[in-house]
Amino acid sequence: MNNNKEKFKKHIEKIISYYNKKNFKLAIEKSELLLQNYPNNTFLHNILGSSLKNLGQSSKAKDIFMKSLKIDKNNLATINNLANTLRKMSDFDNAEYYYKTALDIDSNHIDTIVNYGSLNFELNDLNKAIALFKRALDINSEVFQAQYNLALAYQSLGSFTEAKSHFLEASRINPSFTAVDKLMSRFTNYTKDNHHLKLMIEKTQNASLDENSKTHLHFALGKAYEDLEDYQSSFKHLEIGNQIKKKMTNYKSTHDLKIFHELISKFKDYKFSQDNNKKYKKQIIFIVGLPRSGTSLVEQIISSHSEVFGGGELKFLEDLILNNFYKNNNLDTFQKLTKDTDLIDNIRTKYYDYVKKISSSGNIITDKAPLNFRWIGFIKILFPNSKIIHCKRDPKDNCLSLYKNIFDEKLDWTYNQSDISTFYSSYFDLMKFWYSKVDDFIYEVNYEKLVLNPDTEIKNLIKFCDLDWEDNCLKFYENKRPIKTVSISQARKPLFKSSISSHKNYKSFLKELFFNLDKIHS
Repeated sequence: MNNNKEKFKKHIEKIISYYNKKNFKLAIEKSELLLQNYPNNTFLHNILGSSLKNLGQSSKAKDIFMKSLKIDKNNLATINNLANTLRKMSDFDNAEYYYKTALDIDSNHIDTIVNYGSLNFELNDLNKAIALFKRALDINSEVFQAQYNLALAYQSLGSFTEAKSHFLEASRINPSFTAVDKLMSRFTNYTKDNHHLKLMIEKTQNASLDENSKTHLHFALGKAYEDLEDYQSSFKHLEIGNQIKKKMTNYKSTHDLKIFHELISKFKDYKFSQDNNKKYKKQIIFIVGLPRSGTSLVEQIISSHSEVFGGGELKFLEDLILNNFYKNNNLDTFQKLTKDTDLIDNIRTKYYDYVKKISSSGNIITDKAPLNFRWIGFIKILFPNSKIIHCKRDPKDNCLSLYKNIFDEKLDWTYNQSDISTFYSSYFDLMKFWYSKVDDFIYEVNYEKLVLNPDTEIKNLIKFCDLDWEDNCLKFYENKRPIKTVSISQARKPLFKSSISSHKNYKSFLKELFFNLDKIHS
């Protein structure tokens, strides 16, 4: 009997080891094998479901957690994991139900409190999110995730002093989590004697840092040395950070290029309707373009208007398009756009239901997911009375800014000069195509013109959005709405010209990238 227990314990330890090393496929395989002999073990269900969620198989993960709940309806780990999975699936109402269920069982369950706070953060209820993170810290101030998430919440509101305080606490608890350093670098103006700069330099000597931690640290140091106008040192750290990140992503451009080519091929002969007479309860203003092209600034300006709610970077439109029109990464069901009116109405309803979750009041909302430029054809069909604003910027400044930042997994093309120029070329061609098809549907904002002539450009922008003029739009930097992008600091400042032609400081280091961009525009 004891021998069986020891064997079981060793199996569990191995599975935990696989999970911690992010070898989720092996964790799934071993968990499923062990569940054949221990079908009622909720721990195995939890690690299996969590592994599936981490691999993006949220629906299967949900089924596993629901099965586990039938075994033990009061298992807090299961309830919390189920809520997290539902949140990832954008099923926010049910996610909230299960978070509340867990807290009814144990009001001091810190993991649930923090995750419930994260749900509210995602839904832009920052006051509730902050209250929940503080509640967790009242129970235990040494909880890293609560300190970190609270710092993120304050940062998104522009409360940088409070954000810095909690980032430093998070860093004290977990010094190896250097994403904190990168985030702090966004709103820090470095001098040679800056204490945080010295701490980061010390951390580079830490041989135990993993590759991900090294990446964030080098990007942060790249920002610091740029502030010091030491562009050679800045580029040295940016190049190291990008090289490490490139290896970690294993990015290949073929998938992205296929999407671009297929969109042009499918929409080439499509005749767009000019009927924009249909009215819907909410009007969406889609702000698109390359990341770092000024999309956050434009959203900050528009959402300063009293009738507009700034939604931020919403992922839901892309999810709906991929889930309904793509099969095995192919745009195989394109004909549904013209024939299946019920599907179109259903997608539109689902999108509006989603935006209601984050904006209960107001009928005009911005969706600032930059890569939605890929879906302009879909947007024209799904939301005929929406507005599309395309943000453009000097390509060298834009691509340099991409190279200087870390993004989520959807932007793995930003860590290599060749990858950036290849993606840029495809973006350039696709936008040229959309202009040829629906030119009157797209309003172009030039970042340089906006910075150099803000009064005229902002008034023209507001006019395009069919909004009455409000002086608040010129004082966009006073707008207190949450900002969750890498532009978190810049969008809260008055317009500044120093970002124009900033690429000249790096022209001797980014020769390949700039040469390729010149070829595209020649």
